[in-house]
Amino acid sequence: MTARSPFSRLVVVERTGSTNTDLRRALTGPDGGLDPVASARWPHLSALRARTQTAGRGRADHVWTTPATGALTASIVVRPLVPHTRLHWLPLLAGLAVARALAPRLSGSGWNTATKWPNDVIALPGPATCAPAAVPGWGSSRKLAGVLTEMVTPGARGPVPTGAAVPASRDAAVAVIVGIGVNLAQDAQQLPVPWAASLASLGAADTAAGPLLDDCGRSLAELVSLWESVGGDPDAGDGALGRQLRSACATLGQAVCVNGPAGEVAGVAVDLSPGLVLQVGDGAGARRIEVTAGDVTAVREQN
Repeated sequence: MTARSPFSRLVVVERTGSTNTDLRRALTGPDGGLDPVASARWPHLSALRARTQTAGRGRADHVWTTPATGALTASIVVRPLVPHTRLHWLPLLAGLAVARALAPRLSGSGWNTATKWPNDVIALPGPATCAPAAVPGWGSSRKLAGVLTEMVTPGARGPVPTGAAVPASRDAAVAVIVGIGVNLAQDAQQLPVPWAASLASLGAADTAAGPLLDDCGRSLAELVSLWESVGGDPDAGDGALGRQLRSACATLGQAVCVNGPAGEVAGVAVDLSPGLVLQVGDGAGARRIEVTAGDVTAVREQN
């Protein structure tokens, strides 16, 4: 007996350019807003998976192309019942969902999963694992997966609403497309960058895409439900969701450099808000700043 699917609808295609792009086109009307008729066809927790993706997109328009076999590429429609002002937590929740789905597949391999702000899922060698050669900015960590979230507003083309009210229904909520790309069975020659790894390259025996997508969906559904129960604020209630997000994030506690739209800033990553909070400087002159976007690389501490 197989476990029940976590998806309200799942469509699998052999080949496409980008599952995120396909879903955005399917959901939007001529004014660029959410099409009510199309919305009914793609309800909350519906998903589109492509066995091959030829023009996948990452954050900052990075291109991600997958081979005919060896990777999971899918996008999930989420309509969170949380205030619009809280939606920026969703990429971190999605990353945690993927990290949790991947963790059992690396059991016994000596590798552990974690998140890397803002949208990566990485593997970290355990204490008894022979760490691979360090890669500048990444050390011994390796990227296993990436997440890309894109919002489709209910109304006409324009800015996302900023109200603090919870949507009255899923139909009235902003649709967020959660794109997921996971390296499953690629060998070293198929991986795009030196700091990437696949499940197979780290010693995982289970690299099946379908069951992994189901596990990602279950984990995402559980986290979104918990997020909704605290009004979209992970630190509300007993703060359990906020603690889970922070404990999973390997970026926290590291000296990092963030290359963002406003230039480079260096500091120690100390918190998630959901932007990355950096402590810059030492002593009386130390200050905290929040970075909301950018590429993060680790900085070697000076003795």
